[in-house]
Amino acid sequence: MLDKKELLKTRDDFIELIKKELLGPGSEVSIPDEEHELITTPPETRYSVGILFPQNNKMNADNNDTDRMEDSSEVESTGEDDIENKDSENSDHKIQSLSNQSEENQSLIGDDPDSEDGMDEEVSLAMQNMPSSFGITFLVNGKTDRINLSLKYGTYRRATLKECKIPFEPANQEKWKVPEVIESYIGYNSKEKCLIMNNDFNRKRVTEIKNQDILGSDEDHLIDNMYKLANQMRNGYVREPYEFDDISIVFGDMDYVDHAENFESDLLNITALRRKMDNGSTSVTVMVVNKKQGYPSGTNCVFQPKIEISSENNNFTFVEYTGSTDFNILDDEEQSLELQYRNKHVYGTGLGTAVDWNINGSGEGYIYNDFFPQKEVPSMEFGINPKYGVPDKTLSMKYLSDLDKTDKDKKLSDLKCFVQAYSDWINDIMKKVPQLEEKYRTIAGKNILGCREACDRMNRGIEVLHNNPNAWNAFCLANRAMFMQRVQLNIQKRWPASFPDEKELSDALRKTDYYTADREYPNDKYAWRPFQLAFMLLDVVSVTDDTSQDRSLVDLIWFPTGGGKTEAYLGLTAMTIFYRRFVYPESSDGTTVIMRYTLRLLAAQQFTRASTLICACEYIRRDCEAKRSHYPSYSLGKKPITIGLWIGGEHTPNKNKTASECLKKLNNVTAYNLEYAKEKYNKFQVLKCPWCGTRLVKEKDKNGKKRGEFGYQMRSGNHFKLLCTRQACDFGNGLPVQIVDEELYREPPTLLFGTVDKFAMLPWNGEIGNFFAVGSNNRAPELIIQDELHLISGPLGTIVGLYESAIDALCRKKGSSTKIVASTATIRRAVEQCAALYDRDVRQFPHPALDAEDSFFARESKIDYANGIYGRKYIGLMPSGKTKAMMEIRSIAALLQKAKDMNIPDAIRDKLWTVTAYYNSLKDLGKASTMVDDDVKDFMKRMCFRLKSSSDVRSIGSADELTSRLTTTELNRTLDKLEKVEYSAENIKNRVSPLPANIVLATNMISVGIDVARLNVMLIVGQPKLTSEYIQASSRVGREYPGMAFVMYDGGKSRDRSHYEQFRPYHESFYKYVEPTGATPFSSPARKRALHAVLIAYLRLSDPSLKLDNFAANFRKDKYQKEIDEITDFIVERCKSVNHRVNPYMNDDSECVRQEIEDIFEKWQDLSEESDGTFFYGDKFMVKNPDGPGERLLKIFGTYRDDPAFETMTSMRNVDVMVPGSIIEWNEDK
Repeated sequence: MLDKKELLKTRDDFIELIKKELLGPGSEVSIPDEEHELITTPPETRYSVGILFPQNNKMNADNNDTDRMEDSSEVESTGEDDIENKDSENSDHKIQSLSNQSEENQSLIGDDPDSEDGMDEEVSLAMQNMPSSFGITFLVNGKTDRINLSLKYGTYRRATLKECKIPFEPANQEKWKVPEVIESYIGYNSKEKCLIMNNDFNRKRVTEIKNQDILGSDEDHLIDNMYKLANQMRNGYVREPYEFDDISIVFGDMDYVDHAENFESDLLNITALRRKMDNGSTSVTVMVVNKKQGYPSGTNCVFQPKIEISSENNNFTFVEYTGSTDFNILDDEEQSLELQYRNKHVYGTGLGTAVDWNINGSGEGYIYNDFFPQKEVPSMEFGINPKYGVPDKTLSMKYLSDLDKTDKDKKLSDLKCFVQAYSDWINDIMKKVPQLEEKYRTIAGKNILGCREACDRMNRGIEVLHNNPNAWNAFCLANRAMFMQRVQLNIQKRWPASFPDEKELSDALRKTDYYTADREYPNDKYAWRPFQLAFMLLDVVSVTDDTSQDRSLVDLIWFPTGGGKTEAYLGLTAMTIFYRRFVYPESSDGTTVIMRYTLRLLAAQQFTRASTLICACEYIRRDCEAKRSHYPSYSLGKKPITIGLWIGGEHTPNKNKTASECLKKLNNVTAYNLEYAKEKYNKFQVLKCPWCGTRLVKEKDKNGKKRGEFGYQMRSGNHFKLLCTRQACDFGNGLPVQIVDEELYREPPTLLFGTVDKFAMLPWNGEIGNFFAVGSNNRAPELIIQDELHLISGPLGTIVGLYESAIDALCRKKGSSTKIVASTATIRRAVEQCAALYDRDVRQFPHPALDAEDSFFARESKIDYANGIYGRKYIGLMPSGKTKAMMEIRSIAALLQKAKDMNIPDAIRDKLWTVTAYYNSLKDLGKASTMVDDDVKDFMKRMCFRLKSSSDVRSIGSADELTSRLTTTELNRTLDKLEKVEYSAENIKNRVSPLPANIVLATNMISVGIDVARLNVMLIVGQPKLTSEYIQASSRVGREYPGMAFVMYDGGKSRDRSHYEQFRPYHESFYKYVEPTGATPFSSPARKRALHAVLIAYLRLSDPSLKLDNFAANFRKDKYQKEIDEITDFIVERCKSVNHRVNPYMNDDSECVRQEIEDIFEKWQDLSEESDGTFFYGDKFMVKNPDGPGERLLKIFGTYRDDPAFETMTSMRNVDVMVPGSIIEWNEDK
């Protein structure tokens, strides 16, 4: 177990090293100290943030220009003649001095000292890519005629010969002497332990000495150090620190001043502006400006500037900024957010810099700027406050299962105690309402009512458990299944990625007894988090009573990332499966639950977890069917409880024939082509047994020989099945898991697992109706779960909302509605979004209360390093005088190299070793991949040479990727590598494969569903477009160990600048800033795009006579008038309802919708009648177009324009409208 305190110290040390590299000082080993450092390149080249340049410079470099000539002087000579670098001082910038400036621009202030023209210009100087100013704005109460402040900064000048020194500690310091052959050049200062320069020499002379081989083996690396001394003499700059503690800004009768008292500088000027606010407070802006003009020359820039204003030596107190929006015009959700985050105070904003403060409730303290802002976002505590007296066992999965023989009444009593604790908490917060500001009291009352409603629903759930034996048994079995799942996951952790011939795991599996498994594997509490158990109780009524009002609600699990949302709905899934088998034994087969995800990677990750649960459910069913069951027995039917992955033909086989062909290729592999074959032919997704963790694929061992077996077979020659390759596993003869579409249609799985993308196939494949029990006696699905609901928005949400109409209509054909559960960590306008998608009311759980920090089920922790309580750290980077590409190269290089340079144990280094670089687009990521292979490695070499030796540079190879352009096999392999391959200095030194990932380039594919403990360092390149994406992406690091996210802002984007300048308030409340999203499924463009698909899907899947591809020719309006009327009325009413829910004032266009529906069916009939009897939906023409028009009802977008068929989506990955175009080549006669 790693020491958290040591990890936290390492994280802080690592961040400090990055700060020294990018902001300074401290990027090079210096004597006497870092404050007076000597660096060997111009400082404006060396440092990347916190620089004030001379005025009137602009950067001509493209924002993606890497400018590979930068820092050329740092490259270590390898024996060539020393070539002087022309204009090396300015090699990092392609700049232009703006000559012939107007008279106004030559002055720092306007002609009228009381005007704000001067301040406007100074603020604009802070907004440039090569900024010449920075400042802060804050509010105060009190006297502002005189404002006292302090200022610190550094400048640089050229180094002298006496200042050129290199730290040096020979093995025998007392007796060591400089070799006579070079003592005219260098000397040794034993007191300061450094080499000094006796006479001037350059790199060319050092190369000559090296080539003469007069130093022999040079065990003391004197040649390297002489190169460094030569660099110091040729390109050295010495830092001169400045500190002013008693600067005064005297306003007098003016509101703008252009100078400060007690501050004389040829380089800087301080200006200030004050303004009286409507509430009586005063707004003060203080700007620091570089007065110089012209090229940056190493000596005319300012570095690491910091201003600080304290109430202690001023006659005012600081005032919180509360915004100017009238609270009464905000809607309920906005008012609720203002209420919940009322204790997060904002005292200032930066101008070209971030700002921070240490101010108490009375407004006393200080405020300062920070060019390297850091904010630690606390983690959440998921336990119940001990004062409410809920026993730990109440949350125990085993205790609540039938494995524990405690009396039912006692367990129910404990559950009531649990819900009563929530009720008591609600009573406690009700007492706080009168103490709130009056404007908050109304919305506080509404929030408390929402909490009380949730509490009442939990109590009704307990009543059902008490009165309904089937519900109680299903609840107990769900707890048993979740407990067994956790046991198996712990077994997998103890024996990870085991091969089938490893006997230790086989022995453990044979001995596993779930009555005692928690003692055998004690590294888990096997307990629910409070909100997970509460959510199950909340929805007991929903899943046991088809007619209840709760059934028609969308229950939205809104919980922070990493909080355990998946476990909550998996528990509900298990209970729903068992309850259906108890109550409806004759109609319980088929699909019971549908889980949908938006991203392929998320689906693949969560599928593994869900598969383990389904294996536990099937284990229970098999035990009940056994002649002598080992555990309590119930009637759960003969049909297996199964799970199916339905994600698309590119990633899993659609047909058994395809599966068989792929399997043959795999079974014929040799050790030589094993990896290639797996990458190309293994489309079976499941790489390890979800029950015991045994590998289901062949691998190469250390000797290059094949090891293991493939866990894939063709049953009876033509039916694909998965099985564990370990005979001791309970599923050695077959796993209850299926991934081939054809098999899923033939035997619909109990739990259907897929992406929303796949549901675009509804009108294309008549077999999909089997999932909705069309044509069978089975019930329709009882439960639909939509994970990461916030992603179902915008164009995607609009189209999904339309397809939901067909899904809802198909589910209702059996006479009851399906329960819908959704989950997210980041969403706004959830009521409107769920209305648009599902035409239902929504209830958020846990319901918001008075404070964002406490919902009873989760509380914001108080950071306390002494007790190992910490959060995720965010660090802001705004480049100064560097293009985006330059800054990216430097940041990645620093993050990679510093992890190697630190003197820390391997186990801790492993947690810093892999850097995740997050990009907002594949285009940016593609450029980064090239930079990692070239520029990043080059810059790492330069860093090493100035601090150590270029031989110490870290070897990084090529970058790994987690993006949509990889195959699923490649994604799984990368994830496996990230999870299992840890850092080892010995393996790195000896190049023993596999080696851990150095850098992972990722896009929003990793925003959800990735949980890798080794990922603790992230670079976010550019502020993501949405706060929800930012929260989700950054939460991928620091899941188990102290993590950090460096955010590299784009200085060319005003939005990025705003986030940087508001760094602290944004990160203290970023859930508050999640942008609202929406969907408009019945808008005219959406109907034009997909309404026909919804109608055709409903009719095709509803009636067997329209099911097959060529049955499209059977359609006649009079023959199917009943079905047409059903879906027409359903869609029209849904359109009215959705539009009213989203916007009550929206025009009613339901009659237009009715007419469009009529036109669609009319066109279907016309096409069918005009055909020669050979008319298809279009399944058979998805690969190859028909010979002529009129042979199909549906065609893929963008194909065969003359065909009158409906253009229909086959995927929801790209739902934006495509515009066809033609190229006209104009040849002009000469």
